[in-house]
Amino acid sequence: MTQGIDKEAELLLAKAAEDEAVLVARIPDGPFGFHVQQAVEKLLKALLCQVGVKYRRTHDLEYLTQLLHDHGEVVAKAPVEIAQIESFGVAYRYGALPETDVLDRQAAIETVRLIREHVIARIAALSATP
Repeated sequence: MTQGIDKEAELLLAKAAEDEAVLVARIPDGPFGFHVQQAVEKLLKALLCQVGVKYRRTHDLEYLTQLLHDHGEVVAKAPVEIAQIESFGVAYRYGALPETDVLDRQAAIETVRLIREHVIARIAALSATP
């Protein structure tokens, strides 16, 4: 692997930051959950890009997480489980969310923050490797 940050990883980090920025706005639960899911998805994909792992086009966070694990990477421990976040990727866009799927906003924001910090640290470490 060449030294430096993968260009696709860099783009995905920027797009994840856009989704994360929306989380502080007073938006309904559906769009909030969707942007949490999108931020986490892009962060996971950014790390996969930096590691040099190809992934299929998907919104499946558990698949992306497993792919990272299969290549020796971990996902930061966070207050909200990946499985709970995953339902917002497609469900919000194409159907109604059951009330039980409402995310704790502070915990979700903290989850995105922890995953972002972990991914950025890993990308920095990997990009410094000769």
